Amino acid sequence: MRFFSSTKTVESQKGHLITIIPYEERYFTSLIRMYDTYSPLGSVQGLPPIDQDKRHQWTQDMISNGTNLLALHEDMVIGHASLFSMPVNWAEYFIFVHQDFQRQGIGTAISLYVIDWAHQEDLSTLWLSVERKNFIAISLYYKVGFKRIGSSGDCWEMILTIAQE
Repeated sequence: MRFFSSTKTVESQKGHLITIIPYEERYFTSLIRMYDTYSPLGSVQGLPPIDQDKRHQWTQDMISNGTNLLALHEDMVIGHASLFSMPVNWAEYFIFVHQDFQRQGIGTAISLYVIDWAHQEDLSTLWLSVERKNFIAISLYYKVGFKRIGSSGDCWEMILTIAQE
């Protein structure tokens, strides 16, 4: 997979201007700060990790192994999404929006950006796993077109098939 290349500015439902950008190394400290202040830690399938050293390593691993984008408010990271290559032209989708910015349409804007990019990259499917009690995330995923395909333990597996023209 190539990297995200364009930026997009959206207005949140609370009137905040949010800029969605491809990951840039200069924002790594701000990304770490977002995860360090995420609450509650460990609340989403054990993520972000509770232990600070593990959390920082987890963040570095996502940057090293995924295709990443950031959501910024006033030059501060408030959202992060990653895609990880999977076999057969699929990608695993991952998104976090800081709790101070949830329920403002930012997750939707990030997801629609990712879906558009995945379409341009000729990916066939986005896959994700979400805890069945994470109603905010599940609502977002249904809203942007994901469908539940099964479950494993306390998690649902969901996919979005990307229409190719």
